Amino acid sequence: MENNLIIIPSRMESKRLPGKPLLDIEGTPMVIRVAKQAIKSNSGLVYIACCDEEVYKTAQNYGINVIMTNTDHSSGTDRIYEAFKNINNTEKIDTIINLQGDMPTISSSTISNLVKLKKTIPSDIFTLVNEINDEDEKLDKDTVKVALSLNKSKRYGKALYFSRSLIPYGEGPVYHHIGVYAYSRDSLEKFINLKPSELEKRESLEQLRALEANMDIKVGIVEDSPIGVDNLADFNKACDYIKNNKI
Repeated sequence: MENNLIIIPSRMESKRLPGKPLLDIEGTPMVIRVAKQAIKSNSGLVYIACCDEEVYKTAQNYGINVIMTNTDHSSGTDRIYEAFKNINNTEKIDTIINLQGDMPTISSSTISNLVKLKKTIPSDIFTLVNEINDEDEKLDKDTVKVALSLNKSKRYGKALYFSRSLIPYGEGPVYHHIGVYAYSRDSLEKFINLKPSELEKRESLEQLRALEANMDIKVGIVEDSPIGVDNLADFNKACDYIKNNKI
């Protein structure tokens, strides 16, 4: 899709897992695996946005588009915005996808589904969730949950709140947020110019900045549950999944 731009923010300085983007999984660096899935999705032009020479050279060696950004960004969204402003020939781009580089098991179909839903369902920002079936995961503070107002089809809904706590209270499905976002040009620029909000700082979740500014976040519900790598246990889990499923 020629009007879409997929940007994968990357930085080597991870407190919990240093050098995370280039950790080897079955012979391929993690961020390269994500980029290859993005390319396979055929959903738009793919770039890695990095601030480390090692990542830049690795992407070049694999023939993947890459752009250097500043080192001092506080979030991946800030990094993708700088990349977007500095990538040539983006005049026709109307959708920018922020794809996290630490989800090595994400499928190409999940990426393409995000883009298709964003094109058909009006919103400032579009993201994805899947239902949590593991009770421990519901209580895990590293698993971001979303309270949704579902539409009649129950294929998607409107995000009401994001939290590291178990929400909402009571019986019913609990949804795990998948950290991939699709923005329009205008909504990305609007978000970047907002100051960090109080709830964002309290929960350490930048999505809340958008909600507090009355930006509309729609959420698609998918079956796929990509493993987000935040620590060594997550990394080992992702390695086992990729090895056993040959992806």
